[in-house]
Amino acid sequence: MNAIEITGLSFSYPLANRPALQEINLSVKPGEWVSVVGANGAGKSTLAQVIRGLVPHFSKGDLSGRVLVNGRDLATLSVGEITADVGYVFQNPFTQLTGVATTVYAELSYGLGNMGVPPVEIRRRVDAMLESTKLTKLAARNPFELSGGQQQRVALAAILVMEQPILVIDEPTSQLDPETTNAMFELLAAAHSAGRTVVLIEHKMEQVAQFSERVIMLHDGRLVLEGTPEQVFTDPQCESYGVRLPESLYLQRALEQRGVLLPDKALSVNNLVMQLVKLGMHPRTAKSEPAQDDVPVIHPERFSTTQPVTPALLEIDRVTFSYPNGVEAIHEVSLNLRAGESVAIIGQNGAGKTTLAKLVNALLRPSSGEVRINGQSTAKWTAAETARRVGYVFQNPDDQIFNKSVYAEVEYAPKRWGLSEAEVRRRVVDALHLTGLTGSQNLNPYDLPLSVRKFVTIASTIALDTDMVIFDEPTAGQDLRGLNRLITILRELAARGKTVITITHDMEFVSQNFSRTVVMTDRQIIADTPTEETFYLNEVLAKAMLDQPAFPELTRNFFSNDIGLSMNALASAVVEQLGR
Repeated sequence: MNAIEITGLSFSYPLANRPALQEINLSVKPGEWVSVVGANGAGKSTLAQVIRGLVPHFSKGDLSGRVLVNGRDLATLSVGEITADVGYVFQNPFTQLTGVATTVYAELSYGLGNMGVPPVEIRRRVDAMLESTKLTKLAARNPFELSGGQQQRVALAAILVMEQPILVIDEPTSQLDPETTNAMFELLAAAHSAGRTVVLIEHKMEQVAQFSERVIMLHDGRLVLEGTPEQVFTDPQCESYGVRLPESLYLQRALEQRGVLLPDKALSVNNLVMQLVKLGMHPRTAKSEPAQDDVPVIHPERFSTTQPVTPALLEIDRVTFSYPNGVEAIHEVSLNLRAGESVAIIGQNGAGKTTLAKLVNALLRPSSGEVRINGQSTAKWTAAETARRVGYVFQNPDDQIFNKSVYAEVEYAPKRWGLSEAEVRRRVVDALHLTGLTGSQNLNPYDLPLSVRKFVTIASTIALDTDMVIFDEPTAGQDLRGLNRLITILRELAARGKTVITITHDMEFVSQNFSRTVVMTDRQIIADTPTEETFYLNEVLAKAMLDQPAFPELTRNFFSNDIGLSMNALASAVVEQLGR
C-alpha cells in the first residue's frame, strides 16, 4: 500500500481563470522522499494542501479525482482525522503558530496535548526537539516575539515533534540562515531515515538534489517532469519552467562552453570538485589554510574598508536597542550609507538584522545611540514622517497588506499624502509595471500566492518614491523568475539614485548583486566589506553561521582568493590550470 495515492486530481479555486491542479497522478511509497518543484503559481502548495486535507475542507473549490493517504480516502475523513497520519508545515510560519501558546515550549506541546499524548511523553519529546532544533534558549520566549527565521524553526519543530508517519512540508527554510537550513534538512533526513514519508516543496535546489529520492515538477497545475534529481535538473526543459538549477550545474555549463567536459552531471560543488580533480586539477593543500589557533579575533573596524567618502545619507551611531521584555537585540551598532548605495545585510537568524531595519525607519526607537538621515536625528520624527524618507518592505507581506485590491494597496500612501491624482496614478502605474503586477491590479492581494504578495508590498514601497528603501527577506519563496524580477528592481532603484538595504539569507543572490555586504551576528556588525571579499572571510562566515556561495566554495578548493565572485573568471582559471 502506498503512503499517498493520487489519481486524476484536478482542483479549481472559486472565480479562478484556470485550474490550480490538472489531472495529477502521483504515487508515493512509504518512507520515500519526494520533492515538488516548479515556478510560483505552478500548484505546489495546493497539492500539499490537498494531501493534508485542507483543500477542499477549508479552501473551497471544485475538486475531482481521488486522494488516498495510507489507504484511506480523504473525501471520507475530517481534517482532524487526517492529522494522525499527516503533519503539515505551512509556507508562512505566522499561519502555523497557534496564537494561544505564550511560549515556544507550549507551542511545541500544543499539538501533542490535542492528540492525547501523556504529559511525561510530551515533556520527553519537546525537550528532545528543542535540543535538536537549537531552540532550547528560546523555550520561554513568546513565539510572536521571535524573528521570522526563528518562527519558521518553531513551526517546523512543532510538526516534527508530533511524529506523524507522513510529513508534507511547504518551504520550511525560506527564512533560515544557511547553517540552520542545513541543520533543518539533517533533521528531516533523520525523520526520513526513521521511516517517515517526506513530501517537500522547496526552492533551494542544492538541498533538493542532495536529499530527494525523487523530484516531480509542476507547471501550470500539471505534472510535467518526474524522476531522480539528476534526471529532472538536467532535463533541457527544466529552466524553461522557471526553476533555478543547483549552482554547480551553472558552473559545469560554463566549463563545458570552454571545452571542459565532465563525465557526470555535478549536482553539488563537492561532486564538481571531485570530478575536476580526476581531470587533473590540483586541490590546495591544508598548509594554505590558516590554522584555527591563528585566526584572529574579529573586530568590525578591521573589515570596514568601504566607509563612504561622500556625505552619508544614513548614519547609525553606536545604537543599542532592547525590547520591553529585556531582550537586547542590537548592541553598539554603527553604520554609514551614502546616497545611491546598495548594501546587503546578512547573518544568522536572530542576529538583529530586522531590528536594525526597524530602527532605521523609526518603527522602533534606540535605547541609546542615534540614527541620522541626511544629518538629522530621527529621535523626534514620527514613524509617518520617517516613512516619507525610508520605505520598508516587511519580511511577512501579510503584516503590510490591508486593502481589497492590488491597485488600492499601492495607491494608499501616495493618496493619503495628498499628492495630485495624476501623480498618484503615475507612481502606481510605474510601481505595478516594475513589479510585474499590472495585470493583477484589480485582484484582492490575498487571492495571490505569498511570493506575489511580496511584490505587492514592494510595489507599495516603490510608489512612496523615498530616498531609501529597505527590503527584508525579499528572496524568500521566490522562484527563478521572481529572483530575476528582484534583480531588475534593484538595478532600476540604483539607476534612480535610491539607497537600498537588502536583508537576505540567499548567499548566491548577495554574491552576484551587491558590491558591499554587512555581516551581523549576536546583535553586532562583525564585518563590513566589498562583497567579493566577504565570502572569503572564513572566520566571519563561521561566526555568522553562513555558507560560501558556490563560486567561492569552488575557488577555495583550487585557487587563491583573487578570482572574486565571477563565474566566467573562475571557469577561465579552471581551463588555464587544466591546460585546455
